[in-house]
Amino acid sequence: MPKAGIKRRAVLSGAAAIALGLGSAMPAFAQDVQLGGTINVSTIYRTLDPLSWDTERWSWKANHDHLQLESLLRGDLNRGPRGTNEWAFTAADYLPYEILQGSLAESFEVLQNPLRIEFKLRKGVYWQEVPGVMASREVVASDFVKNYEVMRASPQAIPDYWGFVERWEAKDDHTLVFHLKNFDASWDYLSTWGYYDGLQAPEWHALPAEKRADWRNVTGTGPYRPTAVQPGRQVVYSANKNYWDKEVINGKEYQLPLNDKVIYNIIKDESATVAAFTSGRLDILEAIRWQFIDQIKKAAPQVITKRNLANEGTYIALRTDRKPFNDVRVRRAMNLAVDQKAILKSLLNGEGELLNYPFSSEWKGYYQPLSELSSKAQELFEYKPEEAKKLLAEAGYPNGFSFDLQVCSCNPYHMDLVPMLQAYYQRIGVTMNIKALEYGAYRSMMRHKDQADAYMINNASGTPLAVLRKSYLTGQTWNPSMLSDAKFDEAYYKAATEQDKAKRDEMLRELNRYIIEEVVPQVWLPTQNYYSAWWPWVKNYHGEIRNGAMKPNSIYARIWIDQALKKKMGY
Repeated sequence: MPKAGIKRRAVLSGAAAIALGLGSAMPAFAQDVQLGGTINVSTIYRTLDPLSWDTERWSWKANHDHLQLESLLRGDLNRGPRGTNEWAFTAADYLPYEILQGSLAESFEVLQNPLRIEFKLRKGVYWQEVPGVMASREVVASDFVKNYEVMRASPQAIPDYWGFVERWEAKDDHTLVFHLKNFDASWDYLSTWGYYDGLQAPEWHALPAEKRADWRNVTGTGPYRPTAVQPGRQVVYSANKNYWDKEVINGKEYQLPLNDKVIYNIIKDESATVAAFTSGRLDILEAIRWQFIDQIKKAAPQVITKRNLANEGTYIALRTDRKPFNDVRVRRAMNLAVDQKAILKSLLNGEGELLNYPFSSEWKGYYQPLSELSSKAQELFEYKPEEAKKLLAEAGYPNGFSFDLQVCSCNPYHMDLVPMLQAYYQRIGVTMNIKALEYGAYRSMMRHKDQADAYMINNASGTPLAVLRKSYLTGQTWNPSMLSDAKFDEAYYKAATEQDKAKRDEMLRELNRYIIEEVVPQVWLPTQNYYSAWWPWVKNYHGEIRNGAMKPNSIYARIWIDQALKKKMGY
């Protein structure tokens, strides 16, 4: 298959355009690809049903949406474990700029005077036909313009998410232009491979809300679309027979997807998940806690496993907008009262790490180990209950206080963790009332900013700019601590608009240090390891989970099942 490159004119350094390949050949297999079959998956969010199929509601479920929706760019899977192994493709929502390749766009240029980004769109991409919604037709640039405009105007849109964009223009049917108000260093994440950039058709956007929420009306350009939904059990995605993408294997070109169906299995209980996998009913476990991996290996020693550090930092968000957590001394005390090292050793059996959150250890060039931070920052990860009591007294709480902690019952790690935290806080005179909520109620409370004083959360790593924006910038939807810090806001916008990469990188590291050392809006907790597992009959798979912000479409489209091997293994 000929390579379709991405032409990029680097606005940061003035470097020449870079060509990146799309659809390059995969490693050879001993036998021919066996087309068809069904891939049964337990996803990394195995307990959660899609809450809505309406993307205008800005829902979380990108791993569902992006089997049928696609974006302008994606990561080159051959830069991962199936190729050069530069990137694991497990990060929740981060792709280094240098590994990007085309998806719905064949090429792009970032241009000055006036500041703009021009995308050349791929020809021969067609919308899935959905009776009563739309006929199949070729995707054109105006489809993108409409999609971005509608998403930005949504009542649930994240404030200022595309604030750097003045307007979108369809220059012609296959040329899309972003006209920029100002440079934003995270433009690629926000517009081409992030959470809310999946292309949905104007015909679908024209539907009333109740029809957009119905999975039967979903359309897209991707390799799959939903064909059966059983809440609490499974979602079935069937192959798009008119999908545009191809793959070369053993010198032969194949139309994607290689399989007929991908089924997301929703299983609430971890033991039931393990049983379903070891019996061969599931082909892939995207994620299972470390506690179960020995059981899996014992029951099914042939399976392939991979250990990953979770990309989602675990913490208690403390509401900085009201007492008692509006006082930084109280927030520091809440960290000092918790023995993180003991949690890592006893609860996690060493299966995890203490991290300099909010930055991820995968961010080469940004992440600074705890050992490189100031003593003031390092102290927050030490167990000092007496110092915590002293700080509480200084803040006017010599006898402690009582607060509510909201936690999602859908997260086993969190549910195991909160009784330990409750006991630690009792030792300094602080009463923590545990309020366990189902996922819908849990998410809604934060989304509508009516959460309690403390909120246990996993926060995906994002990109350095994106995670700082969403977590700490004044007024952001996913700012669970309700932080409003003028010094931080000013420094953030300076970093986001800085075009010199070296200068910007140091500004981001400084912002990270400022959050850890001075602001302390959270109680940081150990980040756990998790394991992925899959059977040997799953071919052309190497433990990849997402390609961009939760997007698995390009990964699952390339998987096939060796039926002969499965039968030989007794399944």
